[in-house]
Amino acid sequence: MTGSTVYYVAQSLDGFIADRDESLDWLLAFGFDDFQQQYDDFLAGVGAIVMGAGTFRWLAAEGEPWGYGGTPTWVVARGDVPTISGAEFTLSDDPLAAVSNAREAAGDRDVWVVGGGMLASSLLDSGQIDRLHLTVMPVTLGQGTPLLPHRSQLAHWQLESVEPIGSAGAVELRYRARSS
Repeated sequence: MTGSTVYYVAQSLDGFIADRDESLDWLLAFGFDDFQQQYDDFLAGVGAIVMGAGTFRWLAAEGEPWGYGGTPTWVVARGDVPTISGAEFTLSDDPLAAVSNAREAAGDRDVWVVGGGMLASSLLDSGQIDRLHLTVMPVTLGQGTPLLPHRSQLAHWQLESVEPIGSAGAVELRYRARSS
């Protein structure tokens, strides 16, 4: 049995993953206490990561040490990316090759598509995303980076679960891709 390729991400009620300044301050304002258990449970099932260049650059700009341990990671970027203390990753300019390599490395565990609405959109269009794992936060941003900025194909999803998180009003939604 193989794991799934999962786009696991938080979004605003109006469908944005970053604000108009490409900042996550709106999300970080909620803190982590209410969300830590769900995150830890998800991360325990992850065997490899595919990350967009924008997300990687944002992490580097934050100046924090690498938070993914030794999990095999592919960063999809054209050109160089900055360094992050402790980060071990493979740079790839081909999202399909990155996912293929990540699936092989993950074995029976999941591949996490981290951030990167553009990356997630291209992977969805090529049929590479098996599950959507969305945490919907109780805030509207009005504008910013959409969850899926350039979807060009219709996709159908089967709801697997809905779970309220903490007292802030966030909701975790899990979907599995289904055949049309």
